[in-house]
Amino acid sequence: MCGILGIRLKTTSVRLMGGSARQKPCIWFSGFWSQGDGAAFEGYLSHAKGAKRLIRDYAPQDTTLHDIADRLHAIQRRNFYQLSAEVSHRGRYYHEFTMSVDVTRDSSTWQPPTEDAEEAVTEAIRDLARRLYRQLEAEHDHQTSDEVTEDGIIANEYTFTGAGRRFG
Repeated sequence: MCGILGIRLKTTSVRLMGGSARQKPCIWFSGFWSQGDGAAFEGYLSHAKGAKRLIRDYAPQDTTLHDIADRLHAIQRRNFYQLSAEVSHRGRYYHEFTMSVDVTRDSSTWQPPTEDAEEAVTEAIRDLARRLYRQLEAEHDHQTSDEVTEDGIIANEYTFTGAGRRFG
């Protein structure tokens, strides 16, 4: 979804057991019930032609994503589709307010961004991080639900004693 919205995520190298490395997107989160929990990411934003339509094709029912795409399109339009931004993480916590967003305008006449550009882009980026966190939290709640736990116990044929210790 980041790619559709015009966000190219930064990556970091992760060493693999065989000695080689792969690139991992710079997306972090902590959760789910403590102060400071949330999600953050790092990347580069530029105008993504057709993002409003493509995000609706990707997630037809997700009005939050639709709204983010609409707001990014509107601010790009006011700036003649010349806005770009760098999103960086700062600090040791991970939530939407630990991301700094530096907005610039790639104008051949050195025209600055409109007065509302920095705030509009920053809020859209933060809303995207909030949405990511809500999705992660919903998946965590699902994976740790009684139903999923019971399904795992049944599928793996685990048995337990009356005191709750695993038997067999």
